[in-house]
Amino acid sequence: MINLQGNPMIKWEDLSWQQKAAFWIVIGVVGWFSPEIALLFHFGGIEVVFAFLAFYLIPILRQIQTYYFKFRQALTLAIVTYQSSAAAKPRVYFTQAVFCSVAFMLTGSVVLSAAFLMPGMLVNGFLT
Repeated sequence: MINLQGNPMIKWEDLSWQQKAAFWIVIGVVGWFSPEIALLFHFGGIEVVFAFLAFYLIPILRQIQTYYFKFRQALTLAIVTYQSSAAAKPRVYFTQAVFCSVAFMLTGSVVLSAAFLMPGMLVNGFLT
């Protein structure tokens, strides 16, 4: 059987037992949040339940997709920002690392020695 888009439709009988088990688990989980699944299954059968689940999950999948694209955009921005900063340049980083190491050896304080790494991140435009 072929649907309107020309793609072959999958019949319930053609599914493996793992696919059927996964589908029943999804029906059980979604059934906790939308009890109308049982009524749809009783009157319409498994095909109606499958169609309802497809329509039911579309907004959730779109929201996850939106979060993924926002995360990917933020990660790309962070990578580009770091690559263009003075901290990513070897001579600036080496100088800051030397000052940080000397400060740690003299004071023994991680917080005070880390203060020598901060200028590269805060005023990176002046250091390049």
